[in-house]
This record gives sequence, C-alpha cells and structure tokens, in this order.
Amino acid sequence: MSKQDLSVIEQDIEALYLGNLKTVEFDLDLPTSGANGSSITWSSSDERYLESNGKVHVLAYGKGKRDVILTGHFSYGEESLEKEYLVTVLEEANKIKVEKIYPIDVDAQCGKMVNLPTVAIVVTDEHKTISHSVKWDDGDTQCFDKLGDVEVHGVLLDTKIDVVANIHVVEKIENKQEIQERVVEDFNKKDVDLLDGSAFKEAQDRMLEVLLAQDDDQMLYNFRAASGLDTKDAPQMIGWDTPDSKLRGHTTGHYLSALALCYAATGNEKIKEKAVYMIEELAKCQEAFGKLGTCHKGFLSAYDETQFDLLEKFTPYPEIWAPYYTLHKIMAGLLDCFEYVGIKEAYNIVDQLGDWVYARLSRLDNKTLKKMWGTYIAGEFGGMNESMAKLYQLSKKPEHLAAAKLFDNDRLFYPMIRKIDAIGGMHANQHIPQVIGVMKIYEAGNDRKYYEIAKYFWNIVTKAHIYAIGGTGETEMFHQPNRIGALLSDNTAESCASYNMLKLTKELFLYEPKASYMDYYERAMQNHILSSLEKRPTGASTYFMPLRPGGRKSFDVENSCCHGTGLENHFRYGDAIYHYGKDCVYVNLFLSSKVTYQGVEIIQHVDETKPQDVHIEVNGKGDFALKIRVPYWCHGEYQVNMNDKIETVSMDKDGYIQIQKQWNNDHVHIVFGISYELEQTPDRPEIMSLRYGPYVLAALSDEQDYLNLALKKDNLSSVMKQKDHTCEFYDEADGLTFVPIHTTDKQAYHVYFKLA
Repeated sequence: MSKQDLSVIEQDIEALYLGNLKTVEFDLDLPTSGANGSSITWSSSDERYLESNGKVHVLAYGKGKRDVILTGHFSYGEESLEKEYLVTVLEEANKIKVEKIYPIDVDAQCGKMVNLPTVAIVVTDEHKTISHSVKWDDGDTQCFDKLGDVEVHGVLLDTKIDVVANIHVVEKIENKQEIQERVVEDFNKKDVDLLDGSAFKEAQDRMLEVLLAQDDDQMLYNFRAASGLDTKDAPQMIGWDTPDSKLRGHTTGHYLSALALCYAATGNEKIKEKAVYMIEELAKCQEAFGKLGTCHKGFLSAYDETQFDLLEKFTPYPEIWAPYYTLHKIMAGLLDCFEYVGIKEAYNIVDQLGDWVYARLSRLDNKTLKKMWGTYIAGEFGGMNESMAKLYQLSKKPEHLAAAKLFDNDRLFYPMIRKIDAIGGMHANQHIPQVIGVMKIYEAGNDRKYYEIAKYFWNIVTKAHIYAIGGTGETEMFHQPNRIGALLSDNTAESCASYNMLKLTKELFLYEPKASYMDYYERAMQNHILSSLEKRPTGASTYFMPLRPGGRKSFDVENSCCHGTGLENHFRYGDAIYHYGKDCVYVNLFLSSKVTYQGVEIIQHVDETKPQDVHIEVNGKGDFALKIRVPYWCHGEYQVNMNDKIETVSMDKDGYIQIQKQWNNDHVHIVFGISYELEQTPDRPEIMSLRYGPYVLAALSDEQDYLNLALKKDNLSSVMKQKDHTCEFYDEADGLTFVPIHTTDKQAYHVYFKLA
C-alpha cells in the first residue's frame, strides 16, 4: 500500500467541488483528473436521469424529482478509492400556456360541506386537452350558507393562472337518476370449456404447465420474510419482486388469481391444491403480522406498513412504489380464490384487509386523498376501488363501499363526467383499472355518475386511442386523441392495458349487450392478448407489443406488471364467448368451445384457417333464443343454415342475429362475408394496417423502414392469396408472406406499412 498515492487521492477528493447537488437541473461538469493528478472516472446509479458523462435529464413536470448516486472512481499510482455523491435531479418547471379553461360549475347544498374539483380541464397553446391540478384559495372543501350563485377562485397548480368555479348554492340537491339495469349475466367459468385445436386452447395449456411447475414457497417468500416467519429455504423472487424491491408482493397476487382462474377453466385438482396451500400460508402471515406489534389489525403484504405511512406524507417514487397497487393485486387474488375455488379462508383474510383499508383511509381528509392519488407512480392504486366494491357485495359492510369511493380520482373522473377527452398525458394502465372499479361501485350502489364515467371512458379509448391490434398507449402513456401513426415504436400497446380494457368491456356489456363491445373485445383478445405469450411454456409475456417497422416481440419473465397479468390472461378466454339473458344465449366470440345452458349443451366449432365459417351444435331440448354477433369484419352477406336449410335471419339494432326456436339436437352453420381490409391511421392516412376478417396481418420482414407495398383497396382479393389449409397469406405483388400477428413469436414483422 502506498500512503503517498492514497494521500494524493484523498486530497483530490477533498478539493473536488461539483456544485449544489441537491437541486440539479443542468448538466454536471465532471472532471477526469484531480487537482493533484489523480485519474477520475464516473458511474451513475440511474442513467435515465444522470448519465455517467454528467448529462442530466430532468423529469417531465408532475413526475417528481429523483435521487441518483453518482460515484467517482479515483486512482493514482497503485491506489484507488471511490466517493459517492447524492444527486437530486429536479423535475422541469411547469411551462403550461393556457388557451382555454373549461367552465367549472358545482352544485352545493346550503349549509353542507362540498368538495370542489381538484382539477380543471385545460386546453394548452399546443391544442392539447389535459387535466391540471387546481389550488383553491380557500381549500378544496368549502361550505356556503347563502342561497344563490357564488364565485370561488384559485390558480392552476405551480402557476399564477387564475381559475374560477361557479358555485350554485341551493336548498336541496335533487338526485334523480335513471338506473341502468343489468341485462345479461356471465356464465359460471366452470361451465365454459375451450376445445382442442385452437391457438387459445394451446395458450391455456402452456400456461397450465407453467403454473403446475411454479414453486409456491417462492411465491410466499416475501410475505413470510416480512411477517417474521420461516421462508422454508425457498428461492427468492426475481425482478420487480426481489426482496429489496418496493413493489414486491404484486406477482403473488396475480398468481393467486391465475390459480383461481385456471381451476375454474380447467378443473385441474393439483391447481386447486396449490391455491388452498397459498391461502392457508397467507393466513398464517396475516396472523403473524398481527403479533409483530408494528402493524395494525388485518394488515397483509410482502412488506410492513412503512410505504403506506410515507405515501400519506406524499413521498415520491422511487422512494416508495405504489403500495396500494400491490395491495390491490393481493386483494384481487384473495377474492378470486374465494369466488372461483370456494376457499372460505380467502374471504376471511380479505375481509380483515378491507377493514384495515377503511380504517387507514377514512381518517384522511379529501385534500390528502386526492393529492395521494395524483402522485406520480407512488399513488397508483390499481383497482383498489374494484376490490373494495366487490368485497362490499360479499360483506355488506357499508365501510367497504365507503372505502371504494375514497379512491375517487378527480384527475380522471372529472373530465369523464364533463364528457371531455383529457386523458392525454395520463399513464394508461394506472387509470384503466380505476374505471373497472367505477363499474363495480355502480353495481354495488347504482350511482349513475359512475356508470357514465365508465361508458364515456370506454368510448374515447376505443374510438381515438387504440392501435389496430386493440392495444393502447405508447411508453405506457395515453396521448392526445387519434395520435396513432405518429406513435409507432417498440414501446406501443402495454399488455396490462389490454388486459384491463377487456375486463372493462365485459362489465359494460352486461348492462348494454351490444355487438360493438364484443367487436373491440375480439380485436384485442385475438390480436394482442393471444399474441403476448411466448410459444414455449416459459410463462414469459410481452410488456409492450412493438408496432414499429421491423419490430420484434420481447418476452418478459422478470415479474413485471405485464408478466403478472400474463399469468391470468390465458385462463380468461372463456369469459366473454357466451352470455345469457332472459331466455336467450349470446354467442359473442367465435372459437371452438362449449357451454351448458338449462341442461342444453351448445358447442361451437371454428376452423382457425376459416374464421368466417362457424358451426354451432345445440345438443338437447330447450326453448330459448340464440343471439349471434354479426362481427365488424363481416362484409356483404352472411348465410345462416339451420340443419342444412338456408334461413333468412335479420340483424337486430344491437348487431346480433337472433334464432328463436324449440331446440332439439340442431345444427346451425353460419358463413360470414369475409375480406381483406386496409385500415388507415387517423393522423397519418398514408400509414395503414391490413386485416383478414378478425386477424390483423403482419408482414414478415427484417426491413427497418416502412414497407411500400403495391396493395390497393381494389386489388386486395386478387393480390393476396391464402395458402391452403393454413393461416399464411402471400402478397403476390410484393413477394411478402403475411401471418396473423398472434402467430408470430420472435421473428421481425410489420403491422403498419405504406402503399406505393
């Protein structure tokens, strides 16, 4: 050891000053040598915000600051030392320029407290419609004791821009609401079976193999460690669930749901045994938490209550990471194990956990709650409102429904109530689950406001924010309406978002059974969800579905959010194939499957190489109607054959053909008109995708630029040729092979292209 060399380094470390590192918003000047001659190299703990060369990337407004460890590596002669510097990278200042603020009108009952909207709907000078936080002069909650109209003032947060709310103070607020009744019902998952021979059944079988091989004790590792129990020498979790990850526990929640859904779909008894074991062990963890003396009664998670405490102090990400998001996955898994496997202990656990949620949140004021839910990532709560509303329907405890409503999020809900699309700039999958929760609150309490929020949200997303495959979002974010062609990258269509959009679609369909809901459902399930699973039984799923030219799927096993939903997805294929109403059965999706209704077995056979050709067997006797969706891709005529005799059946206003008869071992054969269809992107009509019936087709090519194809709308049927008895299509004009996107695995493909 050379003391002289060490002394040089120590002097250089002492002499080095990098400036005020607590408020960094400009690039750092990082020297490569010290004052006394030592050599210096640098490394950063997070290159996204601070690169090793000193380049700083401030965060977008609203995303908070970030702490990064910058390490200086000093060397001189034979010696070397390291010095760590804590660097706080700031978020950029709010540079909003306002073109318009939508009027804010609030009805208030005289003498009673009223919560003002904590956001205003703003149109910027860039013509972007966004939801922006408001700071009211006299607070978010106010009381008015005189009848008439009152103006209250505030400012857009972090600006000096004035905001006015018009308060209409009345003696009594009339609450006359039209109740939207539920029209159709789900079949019991155990009554719907997928038949062999379809890509959906193959995906389900692969995921069954994955679940059977999963180490349950590994899934329990973090829960046992946090509650002080023996981890039984199990391997640690990986990725987003490592023992030092602040999101640990979320994958275990998805795993519970996957086991429950798998058992309902397959009846596999080993899966049931695994679910029972998981619940028994989690009950022990919940009991152990109660004995620690550091957690409140009923608490259960893969860590203690610290993150929840910090959220109430508005601690930003990544110091904490969405504790209520993780809690939602756990609660959802417990509820699924009770509903689909019948494990009563699962209900006992989640009931206590629901009490814990209410006790925790009910003591907080409106301002605190709204600020929590508006905190980037840290305040993300998944579908906590959904789980609490579902729990209420089981427990009938008013506190559980009240807790569901405590998750109301003005930033999303207020524009939906006003029927204004202001979701641009919002994290897509952070907000879709909240809308599923809105539907469950409506189901539990019939407050029309919640139904209208969900319906409007679904309409704007499916009409102005989806790609051809049904997925939404780019780099996880919603953008301004109809921005599709300009946003084709490797980071399009997060799988989680489609998972949740399908759940929301099905909930809305129960109240208004229209073909348009199932048209979207089919598009997203066929072309995105089915596409998201690796073809080998690894359990790996896509996080994003790349839609840039020459994109390739990347399959994720690191326990990300999309890996978690991916554990469930492939046991949900039977969720919406069929529904039933009063004396009728809806056939919504066309895939080989069977269901039993009033003792009558309905079997559907579909050859995937001929998706337009649907055979339905009705085995048994019964008097009811079959309502069969006419899909959005049906062009021209459709033909209905009943027992080999052509029948004339018209389509109703909801997009279904109805066959009403006394069934007695009958056979229905429907042939829908099918064709190739080009779909232009709304913002860049020169960029388009190609469909064949329900299949979005991908051109197989390594080319990284847009393909310029000779296809035209009037030559598709003559140029595109389907290979016999396959799902492969050949473009004779361009010499390209096209396949349905769901059949691709790791090869490069083009979903979007240009026409020559």
